[in-house]
Amino acid sequence: MKWLLDRFRYAFAGVRYGIVRDRSIRFQFILATMAVLAGIILNIHLNEWLWIILSITLVLMAEIFNSCIEKVVDYISTERTEQAKLIKDMAAGAVFLVSCFAFLMACLIYIPRLILFIQNL
Repeated sequence: MKWLLDRFRYAFAGVRYGIVRDRSIRFQFILATMAVLAGIILNIHLNEWLWIILSITLVLMAEIFNSCIEKVVDYISTERTEQAKLIKDMAAGAVFLVSCFAFLMACLIYIPRLILFIQNL
């Protein structure tokens, strides 16, 4: 049982490190919090929550992986090489793609709700 609890502690330590020490991850957590608050205010449905939660999870995972890849590349070599740049750019590209997906989901879910919310004021 201690083995399992240790795994959770390590995982939470990694997430905490990302939020506290990595500006990009912290920014994504702030956006995720805003998305959740918007969902509560706009009273989105369960199936819409699933898409929002999926989007948040994918973006946060991609950002954490991107930060890990950047740290590994920097650890392996302090030299600025074209190969290191390409690796970092590709990892950032993955974050960009999943962020585009999340933005599309947010637009499809929140814009119609926001229009109804404003009309009912």
